[in-house]
Amino acid sequence: MKLRKALVLLGVAGLLVVPSALGAVTATGSVVASANGGAHWTIPLPNAFDVVVGNDLEFNARKYDDGSVSGHFNYHQTVEGVTVKFVGTVTCMNVYGNRAKIGGVITKSTDPTISEGTFGWFQVFDNGEGAGAPPDQSSLMGFGDEGANETFCNSPNLPRFGPWDIQGNIQVGQ
Repeated sequence: MKLRKALVLLGVAGLLVVPSALGAVTATGSVVASANGGAHWTIPLPNAFDVVVGNDLEFNARKYDDGSVSGHFNYHQTVEGVTVKFVGTVTCMNVYGNRAKIGGVITKSTDPTISEGTFGWFQVFDNGEGAGAPPDQSSLMGFGDEGANETFCNSPNLPRFGPWDIQGNIQVGQ
């Protein structure tokens, strides 16, 4: 009986210590900008690519007051029945009004032309909430090296292709 009581007390003490230790490890400052959401959109014909392009995007990104960022993204693109998938860790993010530009390093790829370690980026538009609001929007994902990724995030330029109206919800905040 004493052993069971000691184990219960040890477990309770552990529950009290672990959250504060985790908070100390993961906290990087106050969040000054954030973007998250899930989106699906199809680019129908006719378009600049001459194929129907299906897209699915899920992401979460935060920028902290010390300039650091955190987050992830999952992007799936389907063309002519073939789906490629990209998973990434956010390395840069900036918010320009209702628009977030997010980039990061690809950690998993099913596309043989885009290897792990390549950088990918996209931008999303939060066009408001409710029945009267226009649809949120997203660009396609671009790919390149770390320098191109940082240049993308730090430029206020609009996307070269799109943006396209999405089904889903995007939240961008400062």
